[in-house]
Formats: sequence, C-alpha cells, structure tokens
Amino acid sequence: MRALSRHGWATLQRLLPENLSIAKSEMRVENGPTLVLLRGGSLSVSETEAGRFNAAELMVASPWLRQTFSQLRGATHWETNRLTVGGLTLSRGLDLQSGTADFSHLGKQRVGLQFELDAFGGKIRGNISHEWRSEHFNWKIAGGASDISLTQTSDAFGFADRVDGLLHAANFTFRGNLAEPDHVTASLWGELTGLTWRNRTAEAIMLGAAVYSRKIQLQQLYIRQRNNQFTLSGEAAFPANASGWLTPDFRGDISASINQLGDFVALFGASPEDFAGKITIEGAMDTRDRKFGGHLEVEGASLTFFKTGIDSLAAKLNLRGTELEVDQLEIKRKNDSLSGRGKIDISREHDYSGTLDARVDNLADYFSSFHGSAGKSASPIPVDVQATVTASNWDARGVTRLPDSSAISFTANFPLRIGTDWNAFQLAPVDFTIDFPSVFLAKAPQLFHPAIFRDGILSGSISVSETLQHPRIVGDVQLVNGKLSGDGSFPFNFVEASGRIAFTGNRASMEFLNVASKEADVSLRGEIDFDEINNVTIRINGATPIFDLTSGQIDCVNKIKIAPAVLTLAPAVTAFEFCGGLFQPSWRVSVHESTGLESSAMSDPDGVARNFPLCLGASPEEKTLLLGAFPRPETSEESSRPKERDKRR
Repeated sequence: MRALSRHGWATLQRLLPENLSIAKSEMRVENGPTLVLLRGGSLSVSETEAGRFNAAELMVASPWLRQTFSQLRGATHWETNRLTVGGLTLSRGLDLQSGTADFSHLGKQRVGLQFELDAFGGKIRGNISHEWRSEHFNWKIAGGASDISLTQTSDAFGFADRVDGLLHAANFTFRGNLAEPDHVTASLWGELTGLTWRNRTAEAIMLGAAVYSRKIQLQQLYIRQRNNQFTLSGEAAFPANASGWLTPDFRGDISASINQLGDFVALFGASPEDFAGKITIEGAMDTRDRKFGGHLEVEGASLTFFKTGIDSLAAKLNLRGTELEVDQLEIKRKNDSLSGRGKIDISREHDYSGTLDARVDNLADYFSSFHGSAGKSASPIPVDVQATVTASNWDARGVTRLPDSSAISFTANFPLRIGTDWNAFQLAPVDFTIDFPSVFLAKAPQLFHPAIFRDGILSGSISVSETLQHPRIVGDVQLVNGKLSGDGSFPFNFVEASGRIAFTGNRASMEFLNVASKEADVSLRGEIDFDEINNVTIRINGATPIFDLTSGQIDCVNKIKIAPAVLTLAPAVTAFEFCGGLFQPSWRVSVHESTGLESSAMSDPDGVARNFPLCLGASPEEKTLLLGAFPRPETSEESSRPKERDKRR
C-alpha cells in the first residue's frame, strides 16, 4: 500500500465510480496462516438506487477461527464513497445489520470500517480505521458487545464442550501498530455472567486491562462464585525479547475469600470432590528488575485436600530476591499437627533449609494400607517426627509406638534436592537407623491384606549407610514364635516361623530359619548378598533334609509349599537361590539337587540346578514348587496311632 505516493492515492479516490457491478467473481485473500475465500460473488452498487450483494460461499480460515458461510444475500448502498451492506444473514443467530466501508478519505491514506451485528441474542458493534500516512498510530479499533449468549455461540460454532452463560458487556480499544509496541495503547473490559463449562461454574467474571508504554496494567480480574470471591490486580512490563516472558516484570496484589474450596479449584480443572473448606488469601508480589519480592498470607478452616481433612491452615510466605521464606506453616487435624518454617532458594541451585515438626495420633488415618488384626479394629499408631534441613540435607528423627510393644525409634540423614528422581536418590549418601526392641505382631497393624502374621515377637536394630544402590547394613532382626495365617492367600503355606538374620556390611547371615506347615517342618540357614540392590542373591541351605516333590513341568513358580515326605526316594535338595532386584519384579528361584554320586572326584557340591522365574500374583493358576520334609512329630504320632474299636455290642 505504500508503493503509491500521496498524489497517487488522491487520484485513486477520484477514480472511484458512481455505479459498480461485479458478477460471478472469485476472490482469494491470503496472509500467512489466514485465508479468506469468496466463491460465486456478485455485487451491484449505485448512488441513486439500492443494490444487491450475493455470495455462494465465504470461507474464513485462521489459527483462531474457522468458519464457512453459505448462500449470503444482502442489500447495498453507495453514497459519498461509502459502501454499506445490510440485512445479511451469516448463520443462525448471526446477522449483519449494517457494515460500512469508508473510502471517502482514501486520498489521505485512510480507510475505515463500521459494522453492527445481531449476534446470538445480543449486539456487537465495531469501528476500525487504518491510516498509513501517519508515522506511528496507523490502526484505530474500537468495539463493544452486550448480552451475547454463550450457549448459542457454542452451538453455532460447534464447540466440543457446551458452554453456558452470558457475555453481559465488553469493550475493546486499540491504537497503534503491533510492529511498534512502544507506541501501542489498548484497553479491554468485559463481564461474563452465569458461566458453565464442563464442571466449571462462576456467577461472574470481570476483567479490566490496559496497555500503554510497553506496560500491561491488569486493573482487575474478579471471579465470583456463590460463596467465593477472588481478585487480582497488578502491572507488568512487555519483555524486550521472547525469553523475557519466562521472567516477567510484574507487581500486583491478590485477595481471595473462598468459602467453598471445591467449587473454586474446579475452575482450574481439579476435582471438586478432593477439596473442601474455607480459605482466605491476602498478598502482594513484585518481580521488577528480576528481583522478587512480596508476601502472602493464607488462612483456612475445615479444609479437605485430596480427600484428607484439615481442621485449620495458616501460612505466611515472604519473597525476597531469589529466596522464598516460609515464615509460618501450621496445619492441624484433630490432635495431629504439622508446623515448620524455612527458606527456599528459587535461583538455579534450588537449595532449601528449615525445620519441620509433625505429631500424629494415628498414622493409619493417612495410610489405608494399615489393617487391624483379624476380627479386631486397628489400634492407633502415634508418631512424632522432627526434622532439620540444611542446604537440602535432611536430619530427621522420630518415634512411633505400636500397641503393647516397645517404642520404635528411627533417625535419617540424606540429601534431597528439589527435582531429584529415584535413580539419583539411590546414588546419594544416606544414613538410616531403626531400633525396634520388641514388636508384638498380634497387636501390630498389618501392611498386607489379607494379613500374614497372627502372632509373634519381632525385634532388632538396623543401620543403613553409604548409598541405597550399594548399601552397607549393620544389625540384626529376630522373629520369635511367629504365627502365620496359612490361609492360602500367601505364596507359602507356612503356619509357623522363627529366625534370626545378622547384617555385616553388604552381606547377611541367616543364622537360623525354622518354618513349619500344618504337617511338616524344616530348619534352614543361609546367606544374603546385597552388594548391588539390583542383583540380590539369597542362598538357603537345609539344616534338615529337604526333598523335591514337584511333579510335572512348570514354567514358573507362584507357590512354594512344604509337605510331609515319608519315603525319601525323591531328589534331595541341597540349596535354594533367589536372585533378583530389590525393587524389580523379575526374580528367579534355583533349586539345587544332589546328583547321588558317591565318588568325590565326580561329585558336584551344588548338584543339578532347576531354574524357575517367580510369577507371584501373575497367574490365577497355581504353579507350585512342592518340597518334602520329615513330618512334624505330632503328625507322625497321630498317623501311627491305632484307632479305637467300638466296644459296644
């Protein structure tokens, strides 16, 4: 458009006709991703009589709008170099009452467009002018809308999700050129009422904003629900380049009074069933010159976060430079409490420090996996935990108490940087200790369902150091008079177990392990090699004879059972090996059997090995590794005792 001189544009204006007729025209206008296509168009205009406009199809395609209008018909009027088109039905609910293209100032290098639409129950008005003679302000746009039905709009444009509500009022202005943002001024004000989209609802949403001198002033963002109000205002500067949007220069104030937290978080896509309660927020933020500052105060009552109830919440946050300071954090639920304070470095390092103090009356309230003993309600499990964090390094200690058992104490020292994944955490240096002098399993909560232990005493002390990938473990664990459920839901048919394991670095000695089924018992001992947690080997030898009674072929093992073996013709088992990763499912079991060779020159101490993958819980079909052992003494006596004859005659 700048190719013509000023006199050229004046000449072009004088050449505008008094009458014009165009028939069967095809027009294509393309600018980047935007395309306007007219097919079968005809136009007649005259200064002395009304004209007509017809189009078989008008298609508009752009990144933000794609629509096709068919069989368009309207009246035209041409007067003083102004073309008016009116009475044009674009689609159902969308009618162009009038649209005027102003060419009367074409000689001064300025054109204009005014239009008025009846749109989905409301009105849209607009005025657009373009002046390319001016050095800076070459676009002027002003528009307004009122009472636009969002329901009719979503139906007309075929939105995938229905939207209900009303655009009660809106105004928009723009002056300048996007290529010269220093000289752009703009404003936007709008009000939505009765908005419903998916499960999101709001009685009113108001937005007011202005742009000037490369600054965006958010005059107000106001959201009102039945019992909730949220207000945000502030000012931000346009960044000098695209990367500047990641660190915007913003300062503003936030205020919220939320009485139905579930309804409010639903606006942002969260599940309203997971949240409930009342919360108030007051604060301010300033990020000018890439230096963060501000404060935020949060108070809440009768809250629910992710279906967990909280009686009260109080938090005070301060933002100073590259540091977020948690001046106060207090959470209370019944007799449970969590309090803390600290600092978080929000620069590149993301280090954090602080203190944390937690007291819980019953840990089972937060972990549904804890079950009480069979036929009994779960007893409370109180826990006290204190932690000090210095430069992302945790120093924690705590005590928990199980019913009728001595206190279980633990300490933990480990680094945990923000963003650390499990693989990285396994390689970090750690130091854990746990002491459990006597845990009575009959009263202890069950971690598994159905329950494994019905009775017994578990005691020990364990210390873990170095890394979780290559741990050094020192201590011992002992089980006395363990009674198992033996109901068939567990991979073993044991009903009794006792044993002791001593840890000495990267190995452990199974000093003894006595297990029994209802009909047979066996004594075991062995070793555990865990130098690499992804390659743990458990080798078990029988202190009493064991025989392989497995008949037929099995492709994997999901049950291991002990049965009485009266005859010892079956192969004798010299050792078992379980191999696999501690946190991996692909474990294997090897059964080493005696070859029966007498010659020491030909004998194999490991014998013949049969290898099976473990497939616990993978198949409903029972695939049992059946082992034989000498019958229990009481079982043997009962089987050999003669039955009493009936003496009655």
